[in-house]
Amino acid sequence: MADFSEQEIKEFKENWGQSHSELCANLGYSEKESDDIIMLDFFWIEADKKWYNKCASLFTEREKEIADYLRLN
Repeated sequence: MADFSEQEIKEFKENWGQSHSELCANLGYSEKESDDIIMLDFFWIEADKKWYNKCASLFTEREKEIADYLRLN
């Protein structure tokens, strides 16, 4: 397990998680035809029913590490 606290992970998810419909609306994508495009830059966590950025220019170094950890585990 990485050295992230539950609070750090919770805050990351609250700050960066988006539902499928929310993300499609923000990006201007059709909800039905968007998964392949979205998966290039985002990853899905089924338990949360949310998409998260793989890497965002606004991530702190710690947030990038959390995103990598969540994406790979």
